[in-house]
Amino acid sequence: MKITGIVAHLLDSQAKYPFDWQVDRPGSDDGRGQDRQYSCLLRVQTDDGIEGHGVVPSRGRATIDVVERRFGSILIGQDPLNSECLWERMWDIDRLEEFPIYAQGIADLALWDIKGKHARMPVSKLAGGYRDEIPAYASTTSYDTEEEYLRVIDAALEEGYRSIKLHLRYRDVRTNAGLCSAVRKHVGEDIELTLDASALWDYTDSLWFGRRLEELGFAWYEEPMREFDLESYAKLCRDLDIPVLAAETPDGAHWNAGEFIRRGACDIMRTSTHYKAGLTGGLKVAHLAESYGMYAEVHGGGLANLHLGLAIPNNRYYEDLVISVEQVHDIGSRGVPIKDGMVRLPDGCVGLGQELDLEYIEKNAVHTVRLPG
Repeated sequence: MKITGIVAHLLDSQAKYPFDWQVDRPGSDDGRGQDRQYSCLLRVQTDDGIEGHGVVPSRGRATIDVVERRFGSILIGQDPLNSECLWERMWDIDRLEEFPIYAQGIADLALWDIKGKHARMPVSKLAGGYRDEIPAYASTTSYDTEEEYLRVIDAALEEGYRSIKLHLRYRDVRTNAGLCSAVRKHVGEDIELTLDASALWDYTDSLWFGRRLEELGFAWYEEPMREFDLESYAKLCRDLDIPVLAAETPDGAHWNAGEFIRRGACDIMRTSTHYKAGLTGGLKVAHLAESYGMYAEVHGGGLANLHLGLAIPNNRYYEDLVISVEQVHDIGSRGVPIKDGMVRLPDGCVGLGQELDLEYIEKNAVHTVRLPG
């Protein structure tokens, strides 16, 4: 089998449920004036008639630029089943290009989609096949008031979620500590709570806040600082009992993850298909963490990340973003089947299992690149 052509579509990704984020950070078409969100769909075509699809749900403009300039020379004429080889070639080009890591991931996902379709199997089975379903945790966005947090959390509990992750609204640690205390009091001791600080603080504030989370019985403390500061992360892991989850965003896939582990700079590893250069990179990170007896929790939702989470033994949850009470109850809007807080692949899933209206996409794409042109 050979790759004969590549088509990439830049798509307007206006969200059905726009959300707000930290007070001074962009969200998703939330009216605060940031640029509109765009996604990129990559279609890898073969002489067997199988077409693989990879999607980057945001940052589409940067991705389609890389596709137009680089992907043809790397992929066309190659065997798409040799995904490991092509992942390595993409990584080599990154040495000078320094393209976004999710651009490498979109190509890798399209190749895995081809492999799954060729084998007539879901990608999760080809990549390991550890489980067929996995519990989801409800991962909040940011809200203006404590009451909004509690309403969304109540809606998530009604839908069967038994674990809630908070994303914070403000940078002040004491304001956020008050929110965490109120949420713990509201849900009781039997609901698991975790927290993602989204790199808001320095070491001093991170240590103070981590001790409050320990008092409240939170299960993990995620990304309190920027992840370039490995020395502060190592110190924080030594000084706290609560597990510190890190290494979500830095480039470098398993090489970077290895340095976090070597220096004791995290207790729980992050992996994903978008920030770890596709399924191939996500698997490398997960298996590396497993060799050190460490969980590799999958960051972010969507079908590709669900396949990764189902394939590996050391991931406990699927992350499901909850935006509003209406969105929480609109389970069908997620793109993955969720019932009573558990997530499965769509029935009859082959490859990644994405259902795309290509005729509509061809007509409505903001921009399309075809290689060879």
